[in-house]
Amino acid sequence: MTPLRQRPFDLFLVFWFCVFSVSSFIYEQYIIFDVDLASATDIFGRSWYWYASSFDPVFLDTPLWLRIMCGIDGYLFGACYPAFIYAFIKGCNWVRVPALVYGSAIIYSTLVYFGWEFLDPTNREEANLLAVFIVNIPYTIVPLLLMWRVRNPAPFSA
Repeated sequence: MTPLRQRPFDLFLVFWFCVFSVSSFIYEQYIIFDVDLASATDIFGRSWYWYASSFDPVFLDTPLWLRIMCGIDGYLFGACYPAFIYAFIKGCNWVRVPALVYGSAIIYSTLVYFGWEFLDPTNREEANLLAVFIVNIPYTIVPLLLMWRVRNPAPFSA
């Protein structure tokens, strides 16, 4: 098998799986457990508060539906990222089906999130929609790229 360093597209995906892991395992926990971001004193809580207060105020008083979505991201999708990192580093073909299921599910959830962000009249007035889009679009593009990457039955075979 070709080493990861010689597979730049796979290395790109592994990079994003690492970024998404931080989001799921650290940042989502603040929303899942309904932490008051304004009173957070650690660097992650403060950066979450900065993002929410500057661009995406829904996270300052997160509705239950979004907390549930963050819980799914934090625990279900979050568990996928270390598995994907391992599979892409080792070139494991078993990753195909989980990657296709994950990709479909997370694209659906990001489309629901974007739909609410862009269609809710109050939110449209309060949020910086360009910033929200830029920060969150990787959660749609990267899964699409992942699904394209594993489109063959044995994605790591020669």
